[in-house]
Amino acid sequence: MNIIIFSQLVLILRLGFLYYYARELYLTPFKRRNNKFIWFFVVLIFGLVGYSFCIAFKRNLVRKRKFAPQFNNHYQ
Repeated sequence: MNIIIFSQLVLILRLGFLYYYARELYLTPFKRRNNKFIWFFVVLIFGLVGYSFCIAFKRNLVRKRKFAPQFNNHYQ
């Protein structure tokens, strides 16, 4: 009985992790759109090890942010 409860808890935690990871991928601006699907399946298959690889290689796959503020000078 305890094994069943433990396995259900692990399944719920894994699904929650996948949900938050999918949300993170959705908000991340990759250079190529297909990279989102590839990394989601890598994490789905390999779990936390896949997530570690994603964090390690994400730097080269994501578009760099550009600092271009639009200041409004209407107080002068």
